[in-house]
Amino acid sequence: MKKLLPIFVALLLITSCKVYFTRTIIYNDPGLEDNKIMPVRLVKSGTPLPICSSADCGHTQIPDSLLHLIKETGTVAFLVIKNDTVVYEYYGLGYSDSSLVNPFSVTKSIMSILTGIALKEGKIKSLDEPVCDFYEPYKKEGLNKITFKNLLCMSSGVNFHDSYFNPTGGTAQIYYGDDMKGLINSFKIEKEPGTEFRYKNCDPQILGIALQNAVGMNLSDYASEKLWKPMGAGHDAEWIIDQPKTGVEKSYCCFHTNARDISRIGLLYEHKGNWHGKQIVDTSYVNACLTPHRLPGEDGTGTNDNGYLWWIRHVDGGDDFSADGMKGQYVGVIPSKHLIFVRLGKRDWLHKGERFLPHKYPNLYTIMLRNVVNVWGK
Repeated sequence: MKKLLPIFVALLLITSCKVYFTRTIIYNDPGLEDNKIMPVRLVKSGTPLPICSSADCGHTQIPDSLLHLIKETGTVAFLVIKNDTVVYEYYGLGYSDSSLVNPFSVTKSIMSILTGIALKEGKIKSLDEPVCDFYEPYKKEGLNKITFKNLLCMSSGVNFHDSYFNPTGGTAQIYYGDDMKGLINSFKIEKEPGTEFRYKNCDPQILGIALQNAVGMNLSDYASEKLWKPMGAGHDAEWIIDQPKTGVEKSYCCFHTNARDISRIGLLYEHKGNWHGKQIVDTSYVNACLTPHRLPGEDGTGTNDNGYLWWIRHVDGGDDFSADGMKGQYVGVIPSKHLIFVRLGKRDWLHKGERFLPHKYPNLYTIMLRNVVNVWGK
């Protein structure tokens, strides 16, 4: 009986804790297949519109150094598109072209696209419209100043702070939590909205809840009808929600899909919002997404690598931009070379202990982009 006592105590503590704390203790580090442990809502595909593949797609030789990097970082999918055609495709660790993978914060760029679609449709009047027009709890003093543009630029000014080492901190609450509305309703204004850029996962989450009210349907259904079906996605996606059936999407992350389908957002933005003759999102909005907002960061210097939830990289003076997610999930676009690459995987570091160290060498995105340009950029 004495041996069982610690187990009973542990179970009592777990069952009395918040859901996010319990999940954090059980699962700890977010994973590529968290659609299997949390509730999801389908983003339905329609009639598939396959992306063309080159005849030598499966036979292209790549540098040993790139193949080593792919394998050593636990890459599960690596895809390269040149001139709208798949020219290289790799899958590892038991994953395939139909495996659903968590792209983490690549989802933020999907949220940016959905916002642009809602703007095009007139569901929101302008990006300067306050989100409280669509979300009653934000009519409180201070919060009522937050606009759609503030959220797209991560400049809401609210007092949420991501903490990756604290099982009761902001990151645990937003990732593993089961009450997104309750969480965002607890925020208070810390800085004047629109005055400072600070990367924080809560801003796309606030955006998602306001946007679903603006368009009059949940985000998964909206994404299905306005993005996934029009782009001819080959597979349904699964978007994690906070509560089974009736919950809201975790709109800052967790849009589980595969490499070929997620590449479509890169293709869409390479073609300035046009998909095979249909303008899904306005070109002017795409250009705004890919223009640095230059808001001062926490150190006071202007932000020149972030637009509307897209990253503007300009590696080696190039014109590349990307949708990024933790652990090295990338949709990288190099318009001048007509190149797109997708990388999905388990980590963006090579050696144990390197994960949270400042980058001494170019990060995984930079190395992969240089390799892609070197092999396919001629």
